[in-house]
Amino acid sequence: MADASCRSKGNPGQRIADIMPNQVVAGTFVVEEKQLRTAKNGKPFLTLTLRDKTGTVTARLWENAAQAAQNLSGHKVLRIQGRSELFRDEIQIHIQDMEPVPRDAVDPSDFLPVCPKDPHALWKALKGLLQKVQSKTHRELIRAFLADRALMDAFGKAPAGKDFHHAYVGGLLEHTVGVMHLATLIGTQYPSLDQDILLMGAFLHDIGKVREFTYDLVIDYSDAGRLVGHMVLGVEILNAKIAACNNFPEETAVLLKHMILSHHGEPELGAVRSPMTREAMALHFADDLDAKMNNLENLMARNDDPDSLWTAFQSLYKRYFYKGPRKDEPGSHTPGPEPPSAACREGRQLPLWPGFTDKGNAHDDA
Repeated sequence: MADASCRSKGNPGQRIADIMPNQVVAGTFVVEEKQLRTAKNGKPFLTLTLRDKTGTVTARLWENAAQAAQNLSGHKVLRIQGRSELFRDEIQIHIQDMEPVPRDAVDPSDFLPVCPKDPHALWKALKGLLQKVQSKTHRELIRAFLADRALMDAFGKAPAGKDFHHAYVGGLLEHTVGVMHLATLIGTQYPSLDQDILLMGAFLHDIGKVREFTYDLVIDYSDAGRLVGHMVLGVEILNAKIAACNNFPEETAVLLKHMILSHHGEPELGAVRSPMTREAMALHFADDLDAKMNNLENLMARNDDPDSLWTAFQSLYKRYFYKGPRKDEPGSHTPGPEPPSAACREGRQLPLWPGFTDKGNAHDDA
């Protein structure tokens, strides 16, 4: 059995992000999923998805799996000892020993990932973006939201996802600010859009996630999150705030609800309605871009195989992703300003297009 001192608060042991292939592994992890399976030879084995604040890893127990699964019933935190191995380009743990850890013996902050950005800076950015809203009607609605301290506290803590994007405490705030920034840029490029509707839609599109997720030891869906979903929950929250406003226009309310219900784009992607306004379409693209870029940033940061320039095959995208050249390779360099050319140092204007003079005329072939 593992050393009891390793189970005390503040000493979680090895982190998942630090596990490399062919290592001895000893750490305390939350069990996110547990499945008792049967191998081709008829022997049962236990598959666990383990998590800490740095990521997830698959672990398997082959000896006495059925008894172990029964003994672990109801336990969410385990002390694991085993060895890591590479299987289909992913690290897995072959469990040699494990035991449950009492809930009161662990610190939840050891297991919940947290937004890497400064929350105070994100709140400042959010309020600055909301100040761009011009309509008195929308500004009254904003005040109704910001005045609800319990709601805003949950908004600042909730994750924006369970696995795919911004899946950490504070992720909803970060994602919302990102989508609002993109909405502002889109509005600048396409000034005929209703800027207030677009920005308000960006602010409210995921507000229902304050009720969709739970985040104690692990991020998971609430019952309402699974049964109803964050879009419908978001419309319920919006309805309550609209009721607190004086004579809020019905057409504006419907347009904002449509922004929430359609931001996933298509029904097969979870949208209650497909986008039917230009602002809803723009919001969908902004939301999709921010979510996917966060997912790809996390994918690159994880770097499961440091020896490869490519990620493992990503089934969601149906492709591999190139990580970029190694820093120690010949010809590789850290991105930065290039040294000025002789022409720049002499103050001469360089041609914009190869083969053209600075007067814009093509060179003679003769």
